[in-house]
Amino acid sequence: MNIKSINLTDEGLEIFWSDSNVSCFPWFWLRDHSESIVDLHPDTKQRQIDSFSVPLNNTVNKVWLDENAQNVFVKWEDQSESCLSYGLLECMANPIPPQSNALQSSNLWNRPSEIKIFPKMSYRELMGNNGIKIWLKNVQRVGFVLVTGSPATAEATKELMEKIAYIRSSIFGEFSVWDNQLETPDDTAYTSLAIEPHTDGTYLHDAPGLQTLHCIRRNAEGGNNQLIDGLAIAEIMRKQYPEAFEVLCNIKIPGRYIKTDTYLQAYRPVFRIYYDGVVIQVSFNNHDRAPFRLENNEMVRFYEAYGIFHNLANQTNRQFEFCLEPGTVLTFDNWRLLHARSALTGYRQLCGGYHNREDFESRLRAI
Repeated sequence: MNIKSINLTDEGLEIFWSDSNVSCFPWFWLRDHSESIVDLHPDTKQRQIDSFSVPLNNTVNKVWLDENAQNVFVKWEDQSESCLSYGLLECMANPIPPQSNALQSSNLWNRPSEIKIFPKMSYRELMGNNGIKIWLKNVQRVGFVLVTGSPATAEATKELMEKIAYIRSSIFGEFSVWDNQLETPDDTAYTSLAIEPHTDGTYLHDAPGLQTLHCIRRNAEGGNNQLIDGLAIAEIMRKQYPEAFEVLCNIKIPGRYIKTDTYLQAYRPVFRIYYDGVVIQVSFNNHDRAPFRLENNEMVRFYEAYGIFHNLANQTNRQFEFCLEPGTVLTFDNWRLLHARSALTGYRQLCGGYHNREDFESRLRAI
């Protein structure tokens, strides 16, 4: 968008945009957000200006536009100059709080049939031009993606994961390979038992953002996987069960993980919301819920609300069910989707790991 004209006022700089909207930027804000090479490091993009020395009553000598470079220049009384791009000013045109998440999910689904374009791609497509972008955009849009035709090896899966960012270390290691026949499993995931819908890492202050799973060997019956859109359930509860929704936004539930020499515990509500009311994270794991107690009436309200969420997540028509086979890699948003598994008989070996949420978002912004 272009700037048609500007007007200097006591309050700040008025900008008249080509779409007929008008913005007014305070003078001290313009100086603090200068993008000149003196004020903003050209390589690190870190602020160099001493924000705390900027007076709130700056005196302006001159303002002009460079329409070719699409920059606004401000010359101050002390002869210093600030430079701000049209792009920055357009992005900040409206004085609203920072967005809860610049990478909002765009296609919530209450049943698999509501997924507009199924998130599936081939390994060859992923390795081609724009493959990583398509892969991660699918995760952003729907919450998961299936990559078919992958080499059924741990090495290939690890290499694929590293195309997003470094793999997050956890108590299970960085990149793990496991099967369902461990003598002393550290987690129900390492058994043949059924696992109800849940998110991982409720016992961590910062739960993993993405999880990738690949079944590299399989000689089993059962063990189907289910995915459920937790953000869609949040919106259903907001509309149909508003009191229960508020309970799950406000009561911080303890999650824990216990083994020899390890006792992890963290507290988080089922729905973590930003101040604008947008749900940015779903955390639900009844397997890992630690004992806690509230006042009796609050405890009743919690169990009622927690039960509503559980019942919605376990409705089979909400679940996308499939069987992970060697050669198919699943990557999903652990802040959005719940995942589950039916019981199995026989043998299967999997590999996978986690990525931090910020690394997922960073990669999306950068590609």
